[in-house]
Amino acid sequence: MPNSDKNKFVKMDEIGETWLNRGAEAYQQGDYERALQCYQKAADYGNAQAMCNLGYIYAFGRVGEADQEKAFYYFTEASLAGNPNAFYKLGDAFRFGNFVKRNDKIAFGYYSMAEQLLQEGDEDLVAEIDYRLALCYARGWGTSQQWEIALKYINEAQLYAYRNKQQDEYNWKQTSERINQLHDEIVAEMFS
Repeated sequence: MPNSDKNKFVKMDEIGETWLNRGAEAYQQGDYERALQCYQKAADYGNAQAMCNLGYIYAFGRVGEADQEKAFYYFTEASLAGNPNAFYKLGDAFRFGNFVKRNDKIAFGYYSMAEQLLQEGDEDLVAEIDYRLALCYARGWGTSQQWEIALKYINEAQLYAYRNKQQDEYNWKQTSERINQLHDEIVAEMFS
């Protein structure tokens, strides 16, 4: 690839990242319309996390009625770029039957792929992904019920939830509460 083409792609990535950051700032301030606009601009530059964030906006109805079809579309687009966040949200779509027919086996597959795609810098996602995998193993959703593996995943989820608290990550408190509740359920089942 000629150097000028490479520089063009680097510049596009930088612009996409700038719009992503502006969108994240607006989202955290509750300005979802502005976040939507910024994420759309970032997505236009090929930013996979922006595509995933658009999925969140539509899934949770941040700019009107929830639109699971649009959410699924954006999560799928982000997953095609290898975004682990999008993979676990696609898992949620199949787990809860959002726009697609509920299928625990496919959900488990997406959660497993999300775990495999984690890279350095994705530490904020580990608690959510491991929580979902622990749920699958504890309840036998899409896989066989295996308490020891469920305990392994929920323990790791607790560790990363604590890290998220220390980093003051978005929504850490609700995530931590769900993780702790499932941990108590798994331990009670294993040692009863």
